Amino acid sequence: MANKIVKISAPVGIRNGVVMPNTATDLAIVTDLFDRILYRQGGTAEIGGLWATGRTLLIDEVTAQIIVFQTVNHRPKVDGVLDPNGGSIQLMNQLAAEPPPVQVAAAVVPAPDGYGEEQTDVPQIVAEVNSVAGLGPLRPITVKGTYVRKLVRVDGSSIKWFGVVIPKSSSGKTLGSVPHLNFTPTPIQGGYSDANYDTFGGWGRLWLDYTGVIGGQMAASGVDQIVVLPFYRTSQAANLGDFLDNWQDVVSGVLTAAINSVDPLRLWDTFTFDRIVTSSFSNGFVAHLNFQSHAAGAAGMTDVLFDLDGVAGGSHWRPAKGIIYQNRTAPRSNPAGNVWYVGGRWSGQFAKFYPPGGMNTHACCRNHLLYHGLLRFCS
Repeated sequence: MANKIVKISAPVGIRNGVVMPNTATDLAIVTDLFDRILYRQGGTAEIGGLWATGRTLLIDEVTAQIIVFQTVNHRPKVDGVLDPNGGSIQLMNQLAAEPPPVQVAAAVVPAPDGYGEEQTDVPQIVAEVNSVAGLGPLRPITVKGTYVRKLVRVDGSSIKWFGVVIPKSSSGKTLGSVPHLNFTPTPIQGGYSDANYDTFGGWGRLWLDYTGVIGGQMAASGVDQIVVLPFYRTSQAANLGDFLDNWQDVVSGVLTAAINSVDPLRLWDTFTFDRIVTSSFSNGFVAHLNFQSHAAGAAGMTDVLFDLDGVAGGSHWRPAKGIIYQNRTAPRSNPAGNVWYVGGRWSGQFAKFYPPGGMNTHACCRNHLLYHGLLRFCS
């Protein structure tokens, strides 16, 4: 049921340099409304409560948010002010109303294109952990991981398809308790069309590649994680839709379905979690950044996040919890802060794993570096 309509007694904000009355009561009403309106609708729900305490700064912040709200919602007048009987405050009341609950349903479907799900002692070539620091050549080692991978379909979420990689013990027991969300590059780069998204037709290779490369490194590392791959449409990269709001329910449902399909005695009820790890490769940082910035509670639940050569996709993102890998030459020393440099260090021993002339050092960052981050920062 919708919330009760709330009203302000006098204008709030700053119009043409003139400060409106901005009574304390009205400011409290407006900030509360913004904190119940989603980011994509011009609100602050995902970061609610982080308003200034000083009056002058609070009025500046509220005014800036009013302008955002009016702009996002294409209001006829973008002036930074809410009038008591104006259309902007009416729309805010409407958008802050309690939404009807959305039922999230997740179900495992057969692996795409007949690809295998069970992977036993699969060899994975990775950068030897102690070779990543410094300026010398990266040294390859071969590690092995055993895991099962699944494709899960979700109804009730803007992201419909998920890959899951569950590590397994030598006795076949499923492992992992911390979801590791990995955001692939925009699917169109690999020829995966949004037009076929609803059926996942032609997207099977994306599932295969990332469950194998990202999931394989996770399984081989032995960390306490389960990989979750949200396969989003290219058109969703900068705004993942309502997944930003219900992602915890979605991830819980996805992992519950995946684990129950393999190990039905493991869970008493549903899969629960209170922390996550996230990662991305190349311009997958766009969706990754959107998730970290706007998914409800995600930033606070994140232990660490990994950016695998996002700089090649245009990233300047330097999050406090981030471990950043760049396929660039180190300016002086390596690492520099939380940035690890691997540029010019792949040739030699890694070249033998690629056909002559077929080595792409940007792709090497995805193929070989996550293992280092997992062992170094998650063990």
